[in-house]
Formats: sequence, C-alpha cells, structure tokens
Amino acid sequence: MKLIEKIIFSLSVIYGLFMIGSEVKAPDLEKALPKINNNLVKLKEWIDNREAVFDNLKPDNASKLIYVDSIPKKTQYSVLYLHGFSASTGEGSPVHTNIARALNANLYLPRLSGHGLNEKEPLLDFTADKYLDSAREALAIAKTIGEKVIVISSSTGGTLSLILGSDPQIAALLLFGPNVEIFNPAAKLLTLPWGLQIARLYLGSKYHIMDKITEKKKNFWTTKYRLEPTVHLQKLVDVGMQTEVFQKVKAPVFMGYYYKNEQEKDDVVSIPAMLKMFDELGTPAEKKQKMTFANAEDHVIISHLTSDHFKEAELAALNFLNNQLGFVPIKKNSIEN
Repeated sequence: MKLIEKIIFSLSVIYGLFMIGSEVKAPDLEKALPKINNNLVKLKEWIDNREAVFDNLKPDNASKLIYVDSIPKKTQYSVLYLHGFSASTGEGSPVHTNIARALNANLYLPRLSGHGLNEKEPLLDFTADKYLDSAREALAIAKTIGEKVIVISSSTGGTLSLILGSDPQIAALLLFGPNVEIFNPAAKLLTLPWGLQIARLYLGSKYHIMDKITEKKKNFWTTKYRLEPTVHLQKLVDVGMQTEVFQKVKAPVFMGYYYKNEQEKDDVVSIPAMLKMFDELGTPAEKKQKMTFANAEDHVIISHLTSDHFKEAELAALNFLNNQLGFVPIKKNSIEN
C-alpha cells in the first residue's frame, strides 16, 4: 500500500507542477468594432501617416487604402483582404486587387498587428487580441468605404474572417485555405501548460523557421520568428474555431483550398477541419461553395508569389460573387504588385 501511495503522491505532484505552467490569455471574441472617421480623405491620410511612423517597415508591406475615384466616395461594395499569420497583403496579390477592380470597389489592404516589420525578435509582441483587434479595425474601415463588404482571406486571415463573419454588412466571405486547425496535430500542445517550453525543447530553438522559403517570398512573409506568437496563434484557433462561431455566419461563403490527392495537398492547415467548418456554417447551402485547386501546389493559392495558377482561384471566386450578388465582372488583366 505504501508503494501505491508513493506513486499516487508522485503523480499528483507531477500533475500539479504541470497545471501551474504558464498559459496565454484567451482572446476576447465579442468586442465591438471601433469607430472610424467617415471623412474618406482624412481616413486615408490617417492610415498613411500612421504607417509612416514605422522606420522598420518592409517595402510594400504598409497598409493601403485604394479608392476607385480620385475624389473618394463610398462604393456599393468594398473589398477587404485579411492576411495570414506571419504574412502580408502580398499573400493575396494580385487576386484581391483584381477582384476589387472587377466590382469597381474601394479596396483596403491592412497590415495586421505586428506584421511586415524588420525586427530583431520578429513577432515577439504578437498576441491574439492585438491581431483580432487589428482585423476589427480593418473591417470597420471597410464598412466605412463600402455599403457592403467582401472579405477575402488566406490561412489565418480566414480564422479572423470567420470570427467577424456574422457582421450584417458583410456581403460575402472568400476563404482560401482557412486556418480552422493546424495540419500538425502537435500544434495543440502549444496552449497546454508549459506548451511554449515543450515547443522549445522539441525544436531546440526559440524560433520557428518557415519551410519553402524563396527569395521573392522573403519580403512579404516573416520567415523566422519567435515561438511565443505561435502560442497566441493556437489560442486564437482553439477559442475561435468553434461550431457556435461558424453557425453565426449567414453571408455567402466561397472556400477554396489546395488538394490534388492525399500526397499532394495543403500540409499547413487541416482540410478535414475546414470541411467540417463548412458544413457547420449558418450560411444556406445554396449560398456557399467549396472548391479544390489541384494545380495550386501551395497552401497559399491566391498569390503570384506562391502559385502560378492563382488565376484559377480568382476566376472561381468572381463567378461565385456573380452568382450570389448579381454583378457582371469587368474584365481586367491580372497585375503583379
């Protein structure tokens, strides 16, 4: 009996030590959108001036507000692009720009919190709340420049889009490879007590280094960053990617992702998780569409920086919008920003 008591006591101590390990705070999913200046000239000046303060901003990573007319006015639709974790608006270029042109829509390309900067310790100050707050501000700006908002997103930008997707002014969500769950199941360990320490031990480093780095991607992604933000990222996914969140989304939804076969497919986010999310959306069946893109060859399917076949996703999204919203797309040549 004494041996059993000792074993139970030892296990209790180990469990107690495990449970007192540090954890990150869950983000607030219910905060209201901030108020935005509705003077469109001053709004653009405010965004430009705020970005100009950063002397460590990467080239072409700043937030951009692009109006259809030289004299700004609210358009029927505005287009908002929400980029993924560690990325920038280059992750969606030129698809976001081409879709905005097709709709004759004002376009907002925000640099989300902590991103697009040259830093000694990249993304160390990132938190899920800051990331989500910057997306809330972006949506509020998009609502100010358009009567209705079409939200385009990639990867964890899709996480943000789904959390904010119940806003009644959203006309449609275009989700490309949305991060509903990380492909690697070990990611879920990050939000357990001592998750950060476990990750450091496993990797033998304080940093995550991105796979498949190319020269043309380096300027638009943070390819090496601290592990601390990955804990906050996983917490955002844990808390935000839930059935009750998906059921609140009523707007039309297009979801596209890379899948050719079980060997050639998206290996960054979980396809089964995104398909489950798609089924749980509050959007009526006739107002949602999912589509695979076998030629994408990358998790990011809407950027010329990652896929030679981004045009396939762009045209599919435009056809979906045409069917759902009833506009006739204006034919424009693709550009590469």
